[in-house]
Amino acid sequence: MKNNLRTFTEEHRKKISITRKKLYASGKIKPWQKGKKMTNDVRFKNMRVHLKYDVSLEWLKKFEDIDKLKYLNLSISRERDSKEFNTEIYKQFIEKFYNDKKFNDLYKKWINTNDKWIKPSLDHIISRSNGGTLLLDNLQFISWLENRTKFNILQNEWNKIKENINYYFS
Repeated sequence: MKNNLRTFTEEHRKKISITRKKLYASGKIKPWQKGKKMTNDVRFKNMRVHLKYDVSLEWLKKFEDIDKLKYLNLSISRERDSKEFNTEIYKQFIEKFYNDKKFNDLYKKWINTNDKWIKPSLDHIISRSNGGTLLLDNLQFISWLENRTKFNILQNEWNKIKENINYYFS
């Protein structure tokens, strides 16, 4: 069956967009979701549907803070990192870092201050370029600034630099 609908020109699309924005601004129409909040139950279901790992809804719901859970999920969503993960490793990752003191302290500090420099960033203790892996014992969370500064320096060298940081800035 042939589609007889005409396609909109770019100019026509812009006019529609401008008109809709005016209608929203005037209050004559409102978005369907305006004033509605998604319940945590719906948020967990939504997260489960979008995960590429086969985990149960019950497993996800055992983690009370869905925003923290989503952040951990996001931290391993890069293709180069996640291709080595399977469902079991994913579950181990979430369980390890959801309860990790260092991650939680950093995450809470970031949430409370919204300081981009201390945003938790997944780090390889031994960088991939130095032969490090994605095994859980080679992963840690450090601040975004520290992760960018550390780059591919080995962890023991990095610890020495941090101990003597004033030396480098004098």
